[in-house]
Amino acid sequence: MPFVTKRQPLSLSAAEREKLEELRRSRSAEKRQVLHAAILLESANGMSDNAIAVTLGVNRHTVALCVRKFLQFGIDAALGELPRPGQSRRITDEAITWVLHCACQKPKDLGYSYELWTYALLQSHVRKHCLAAGHPSLLELSRSKLHRILTQGEVRPHKVRYYVERRDPEFERKMIEVLHVYKDVEIVNAGRVEGTLREPSTVTISFDEKPGIQALAPTTPDVRVPRLRSTRQARPDVGLRRGVSFGRCP
Repeated sequence: MPFVTKRQPLSLSAAEREKLEELRRSRSAEKRQVLHAAILLESANGMSDNAIAVTLGVNRHTVALCVRKFLQFGIDAALGELPRPGQSRRITDEAITWVLHCACQKPKDLGYSYELWTYALLQSHVRKHCLAAGHPSLLELSRSKLHRILTQGEVRPHKVRYYVERRDPEFERKMIEVLHVYKDVEIVNAGRVEGTLREPSTVTISFDEKPGIQALAPTTPDVRVPRLRSTRQARPDVGLRRGVSFGRCP
């Protein structure tokens, strides 16, 4: 005996039918929306759920659920997905911000002997002071959740980037001398171009100096590249023509 549904018949307005027809003929729309549009149109034409399921190659429960969503929530809910029930967020955005604020502080400023945070130390600090800060949801903060919070906030309290700069105490004096030399060369060149100076009193030579790199002499002798022997010299038993081999001469 065929299944008989007890729900009210589905009826479409002209605008809804036009929208579903256009969606059903679409080649770029989402496959689920195209399928649901076809289900609604066939149901509005009077077909049963079993017939629609057989025609479209889906389960009868899929057809019934799509039609039921249309009758209860409208066409948009039938073409899409309803929000599914799930567990609400336990840690609020304010608590996450407070954790990042703690991670951006130095442990020494908070009374610890560490220079940098470790995950265990930061987790212990957050659990200890979360109630006073007004975030009781952090009492059971796990290490994996703490790592996820820091990763999403792009905060790495256990790593520090730094660079070493060598400062010369006589840098100012040397800089002034170099600039004076540049200025003297500029004046001499300008005088020679204008013709007011023929021969400069001093000659300035510029060269590149790298005191950190000094090549006194090669440490190893040069290696000569060996000559490559031809194929015939390497294998005298192989003839020039393909498929022909010659024996080695005694």
